[in-house]
Amino acid sequence: EKRKFLPLRKEKLFRYLYQKIGIYNYKNTLFENLFKDAEIFHSFYYPINKEINKYPHLKKVITIHDLIPVLFPDLHFTSDLIKEIIASIGKDGYAVCVSENTKKDLLNYAPYLNPNHVFVNLLAASDELFYVCKDQLKFQSIKQKYKLPEKYFLSLGTLEPRKNVDHVIRTFLKLIKTEKIDDLSLVLVGSKGWDYDRIFNEYENAEEFKDRIIFTGRVPDEDLASLYSNAHSFYYMSLYEGFGLPPLEAMQCGVPTVTSNTSSLPEVVGEGGITIGPKDEKALHQTMLNLYVDENFRQMYSEKGLQQSKKFSWELSAERQIEIYKKILE
Repeated sequence: EKRKFLPLRKEKLFRYLYQKIGIYNYKNTLFENLFKDAEIFHSFYYPINKEINKYPHLKKVITIHDLIPVLFPDLHFTSDLIKEIIASIGKDGYAVCVSENTKKDLLNYAPYLNPNHVFVNLLAASDELFYVCKDQLKFQSIKQKYKLPEKYFLSLGTLEPRKNVDHVIRTFLKLIKTEKIDDLSLVLVGSKGWDYDRIFNEYENAEEFKDRIIFTGRVPDEDLASLYSNAHSFYYMSLYEGFGLPPLEAMQCGVPTVTSNTSSLPEVVGEGGITIGPKDEKALHQTMLNLYVDENFRQMYSEKGLQQSKKFSWELSAERQIEIYKKILE
């Protein structure tokens, strides 16, 4: 069928996918045949296209990553897309959530969904990009590139209110002032998000300690293993995550990991990391201090994190996905 509009058709990934499955901007019988012969249609993000409903035999599946726009409208621009995504599941469709917490949120938000049609498949971190990287030559070049000190706490994520970075900056500054620590910096990796001013204000308030806070901006994938592996410890105090990949990436690189005890984050770190309330400044201060002064404590969480990270892999995710498809077809 001739389609007047193909979403994201200029994006490389989608252009490639459209070519693979034979969808073009002109009449194409391969497109029709593909859907007639298929058993499952799975959208990994976007709402299920109404055109797909022409094929009643197809089981429709959609991946739900998080419900952040509807749960935190004040922290997000628009909730229209996620509402459309969820509505497109319909009463007979199926959903795959990236965590148990996202499944719980989805069923709370859309109680009309059949809970037996909602599955969980946890994500993973690439083992090619995230690994224990103790290559000192590599680290020397990374240090020069990002002007890093020898010892640094690390935090990674878009610099926006939901990531709660201002809380990490405030607590870190209090720690180095009250404990008179002079050999430690805080490195913040990530691009500026919306309402960045709140974070920048904390930085401005640092006064004589400004040089102890380093913003790297976005870092290319190939530099991340070295940045993570050589960090003293890792802090991810996000208010809410659908899954939360950075703590898993950090643990996979052998970094002691501290994260929030909210949403999906306890599922990701399990016993492998330290979880505390995302607004609990006292607990974060004490945790930072404990990791700083006690090398055995730090090493213990480095090892615990590595063990926890072994529970996740893309191979496991692929196997779980196949099992989910089998259940759907049954």
